[in-house]
Amino acid sequence: MAEASPGQKLKKLKNRYIAGLPNRMGELRDSWNRLLHVSWDPKALAFMHHCAHKLNGSGATFQFPDISDTARILEEQLQSLLVKPDANAAERQQIDRSLKALERAIEAASHADTKSEATASEPQISTDKDQPFRIAVIEDDANQAAHLKNWLEQQGYCAETFEDPDTYNQRTDQRFHDLILLDIGFPQGPLEGIGWLERTRHQTGANTPVIVMSARSDMVARMRALRAGADIYLTKPIDMGVLKKRMHQLLENTPTGRPRILWVDDDIDLLAHYNVMLTEEGYEVAGLSQPARVLEHIEQFQPDAIVLDHDMPGCRGIELARVLRQDARYMTIPILFVSASPETQELFEQHSIAGNELFQKPLDSENFLSSLHRHLMKAKLIAARINLVSQRKESRSLQNYDYFLTELVDLLANIENDTEDQAHYLVQASIDNQEYLRAQHGARAMANLNASMEKLFANQLAVGDSGCALGGGSFLFRLTAKAADDGKAFLERFHYNLNNPAWALKNTPAPVTLSLGALTLNATPDEDKALNEVEKACGKAMQSGSNSLVWQQTPERPPESRLNDRIKELIAAQAFKLHYQPIVNMETDHTLFEAQVRLVDENNAVFLPSQFLPCLPQGTRSQFYELDRWVIQHAVESLTLLEGKASASHSVSIKLSSPMVEVERLLTLLSTAIRNARIKGERRIYLALSCPTVLKDVPKAKKIAKLVHNMGCGLIIEHVDTDTASVELLKELGWVDFVKLVPTLGARVQQTPILEQLLERLKATLNSSQHIVITGVEDAKALSWFWERDIRNFQGYFIQEPKVAMSYDL
Repeated sequence: MAEASPGQKLKKLKNRYIAGLPNRMGELRDSWNRLLHVSWDPKALAFMHHCAHKLNGSGATFQFPDISDTARILEEQLQSLLVKPDANAAERQQIDRSLKALERAIEAASHADTKSEATASEPQISTDKDQPFRIAVIEDDANQAAHLKNWLEQQGYCAETFEDPDTYNQRTDQRFHDLILLDIGFPQGPLEGIGWLERTRHQTGANTPVIVMSARSDMVARMRALRAGADIYLTKPIDMGVLKKRMHQLLENTPTGRPRILWVDDDIDLLAHYNVMLTEEGYEVAGLSQPARVLEHIEQFQPDAIVLDHDMPGCRGIELARVLRQDARYMTIPILFVSASPETQELFEQHSIAGNELFQKPLDSENFLSSLHRHLMKAKLIAARINLVSQRKESRSLQNYDYFLTELVDLLANIENDTEDQAHYLVQASIDNQEYLRAQHGARAMANLNASMEKLFANQLAVGDSGCALGGGSFLFRLTAKAADDGKAFLERFHYNLNNPAWALKNTPAPVTLSLGALTLNATPDEDKALNEVEKACGKAMQSGSNSLVWQQTPERPPESRLNDRIKELIAAQAFKLHYQPIVNMETDHTLFEAQVRLVDENNAVFLPSQFLPCLPQGTRSQFYELDRWVIQHAVESLTLLEGKASASHSVSIKLSSPMVEVERLLTLLSTAIRNARIKGERRIYLALSCPTVLKDVPKAKKIAKLVHNMGCGLIIEHVDTDTASVELLKELGWVDFVKLVPTLGARVQQTPILEQLLERLKATLNSSQHIVITGVEDAKALSWFWERDIRNFQGYFIQEPKVAMSYDL
């Protein structure tokens, strides 16, 4: 039998609603008679009020506005009696008249010609339930793309082809595809497909199933694709039989890639109506009529958004939302409220990171659906930004990838100064047979397995060790052991611990295992080389059989004296490079990129300022002057190389190391560089000065602040602490655009009354909280604490070269 159309489903729900109206009216009458003739029972009065409220909210939804109007009058009258010990004669007469009016409205609805009414006024909801799955083919080979499109259409699918990922982004415009077939290599780069997939997953949280197609058959390419978010990896030439089977597995076994909405309302008729409305708009919906079970359902269903009825017995929607917001896991889930009470607006709060909004019953479907889509898009961006600016999701969880890399870079740069006689290891762990498991059990089952692993791994790590989830069933760890310990035995113990207790998927007797690749970090390679080497080792382990370990050792590091000589050679050759770290506004699109100078050799080994600043040569001016000149010239130049939206919107912060007297001379150079580069717009260049440095020469700093302002540039004061001197300095300077707190204040343990007092003093001095930047944010809970105090700017851990960093659309 063919599935019922949306109109038929809504008609059935409407008839069921009509059939239940006499019982609802009977409950109201029975309660009223008990109040009149037995005793004035507050519980019976509250029950009447709740019944009237539900009819108020549901009547117009099912196209009976008279029921809503009369029920609303009754609800208001009962509301006024809830705080009284009894009702007087006049109030009882009002209630009786309202009950009779409601009875007439219900009787009229019960005798309505529902067939003709449904035909005339029932809303028409478009649906594609009977339409074939929509497949996107992203392939630059026109012949291959045409062949795939023709084959897909023969299989009964609706196929669209796109010559590259950028074309897909431009032409789809948020249209939904059930599955994507993606090539790896494009004219933009040999791994552009993987890069695009990684950006898409990371920035927007898109979860459409993806099958990657490539001529590369090596394990590293497979792992990179799966880590970027691919579900299946197939090698060219494509075996169409295998492709057909894998597509079927993804489309049929994966519950859905569509947004999941949890709707909580104690009115089961309204829940059924909302279920039909959202399902036919492409959402996966779960309805819950018992608000006390909401946490249990969130764990099971993992919604992308939650809709709460505000007025439910024993629980208000806003109260429930406050409970959810206290858990870091739910902070980025947008919550939308619905209510039949106009007074609810007065209680409504707009303090959620992910956003929230209130809608009056009956819902304006078009307005609600538009708002829901907007909140879902915002929530994905917010989640990506939180990952960008915080160390980890929760206090006891693995680190975010960007923060893990930042720590790895610091370790590699300072490993030669390690005097504690320690051995350091970089380890990559990956689930064996990932493609097969995902095809057999679906993406959600694998996501749940990954989440369980991540939670256990975070608790297993020793103090001083760290780890992060790469996605696609892979994890990175940085481990420390005593140098005298047996490295092989140490790594084997760690491998054993990761696989115990034994992992398994439901209804599968075979255990799920992880293979490990390990790299000894006793030299000073750059982080990219270290990551590539450990990835290759992990690939070899997976190829050699399940539950395997491959340990790759690196050569011994050179003596410190040779290293210092090498750094001096690189300084003489001016082998500097600017990397960039974003300061992200969590509410707007504005991103300020902080230029950070690094020393890089011909093998891309990176040296941090702590390593090379002591080696800078002395001259007639301070040892930092020539370095600051180089930073200014190249930071301004980086803005001129930007294209598209970034060329007009992105700004750069330049950190100078010279003393105040030389900073004033450097401003002339900065002004000339800006003029020659023809940089357009105000506040495209910001000058960042350290608060302790400025305090050494406040008069000179005041002069510099005014000059910077007159140049159309901005000023940032960094390393602001809780001492009163910092705030007094800001008052004296006057021309300050942003202040950055010291990184230690971003930890939750520092969120004390002293920090709160500092924020209040800064807000008063700067006339806004929008000028405060928080760095070193520990986790989402810490970020939420600052958000509640109107802080919106946070410095991230994402550090990249200019072209990559500044094209990162947040």
